[in-house]
Amino acid sequence: MPSVSVQRLFTDNRERLDLCWLAGQQGSLRVVTVGALSDATAGLIAHLNLTHPHRFQVLGAHEMAYLQGLDEEALATAWEGIFSSELVAIFLSEGCVLLPALAERAEQRSIPVMGASADSTSVINQIRHYLSQELAEQESLHGVFMVILEVGVLITGDSGVGKSELALELISRGNGLVADDVVEFYRITPDTLQGRCPPLLRDFLEVRGLGLLNIRSIFGETAVRPRKNLKLIVHLERPSSGDLNTCERLPMGRQTQSILGVAVPRVVLPVAVGRNLAVLVEAATRNFILEQRGINSTQEFIDRQQQFMQESCIHGDSHEPQ
Repeated sequence: MPSVSVQRLFTDNRERLDLCWLAGQQGSLRVVTVGALSDATAGLIAHLNLTHPHRFQVLGAHEMAYLQGLDEEALATAWEGIFSSELVAIFLSEGCVLLPALAERAEQRSIPVMGASADSTSVINQIRHYLSQELAEQESLHGVFMVILEVGVLITGDSGVGKSELALELISRGNGLVADDVVEFYRITPDTLQGRCPPLLRDFLEVRGLGLLNIRSIFGETAVRPRKNLKLIVHLERPSSGDLNTCERLPMGRQTQSILGVAVPRVVLPVAVGRNLAVLVEAATRNFILEQRGINSTQEFIDRQQQFMQESCIHGDSHEPQ
């Protein structure tokens, strides 16, 4: 199950939000999980809410002024509301000064308090986006994930079918590698899958006979991409009889493959000696781009054929020899 610790959240967003530790750093190992979020009645992150406390409370200038204006009894009640049982961490935005009472309670309960120079809205939007990415549903698949013509394409197929060699050829043609062998897919929105490479495998491509190749070192920075949204699956398949004539020439129905409940368009390419798979994969990607624009080459041919047949029936007599 995906999870994120407060320490990791702090490290990943430190530069963007100009974060710093203010109190409760001993609680930096607190973890937020998908299960905890789905089971909790509290929200994820937002401005200070004492009625329905969020897991991440954001206190800006207005919230701090409100707290400082409370009498002693009301302030004690407010602190109890802020430090709810589901609280994970507190952000002080806009460079607000840490109140001694807040620091004391944070240290007692090991609740991390982080300061940010950014405004409250920026903190909320950034942390919400970050958590939605990191806590998304995840599934690992075998294949090579590439960026071809700026489209995220997953190349799949049986072991030894030539996926890595094909990927190497595509990289040499200016395309980019995201992940080889193991690809981690995250459902970041209801209909969007984002593919990433496990940290251990980043930059590497394994090719039989050559071993591991560091693609970044060989081809440069632009040959490797950190992540990309999945748009198309290209499956390499050896014909059962070894004869390409048994393969469907004009596939009419659009194939899809479900990953984490998202239907992804799928193209099957027969593998045979002499076929230029790199050109075929690029052509399949270009055809997918056309389909996204509403242009279907097969349907266009069918429509043209029907029009030609109708015209032939109408003007058939005029073409008869005299």
